Amino acid sequence: MRDKKLTALIVDDEKEDRDILTYMLKEYKEVTIIDQAESTESALFKFLELKPDIVFLDLVMPGKNGMELISLLKKQKIETDIVIVSAYRDMAIDAIKNEVYDFLLKPIGPRKLHKVIANIEKRRDKANNTHLDNLLDNFKHETKLRLSSTNSHILVDPNDILYCEAEGTYTRIHLENGNVELANTYLGKIEDFLIKNNNFFRISRRHLINIDKLWRANKADNSCILIANNEELKLYGSKKQIRELCKIDNPE
Repeated sequence: MRDKKLTALIVDDEKEDRDILTYMLKEYKEVTIIDQAESTESALFKFLELKPDIVFLDLVMPGKNGMELISLLKKQKIETDIVIVSAYRDMAIDAIKNEVYDFLLKPIGPRKLHKVIANIEKRRDKANNTHLDNLLDNFKHETKLRLSSTNSHILVDPNDILYCEAEGTYTRIHLENGNVELANTYLGKIEDFLIKNNNFFRISRRHLINIDKLWRANKADNSCILIANNEELKLYGSKKQIRELCKIDNPE
């Protein structure tokens, strides 16, 4: 366990957004805000002086944008967790895909913030000397889902699953990369494994989704939107389950 707090620098040109995130982070005793910056130029000087453990970084700002700051920080080879904070989902997802960072989509929800902080703590407890380029290495789940198809056996990493779809006595496993695996087993059996070991939720009799891929749950039409490879996928669930999903994604 760590014996000191994580220090954080907030970089955002909008004062209101900086203040909101500062207020939310006060709920975390393990994190202390050491400073704020309203531009990438100012942030770089403060970063080099303070060497924070975490940088909460808006991508779109006047002057140099957030991605330019990331390039400068990487050249310093200082071990810092970058958390992208942006109202532009496509830009954030593209940055994660290419640069391997956490992200928070504006407006920030308490559940998403909690998950990011928890992930950072786990990474730092596991490997204090991890460089920015290797952040994802500590996220690899050792437990994979073992499935039998008609002609072969399959090993699937739960992190790669977008959603599962029941088809009679079979289950279609829809992966984030667009591939689909047909498993020779009931959805209920797969659900038992995934819900026990990972962050999955059954939205209907036919569909089991990966909550980590969830973008929005909508009670108006009992739907949810998943994100994969910068594309949206809309699925419909039961009224009861979608309402439960909304509670999970936006706890009071």
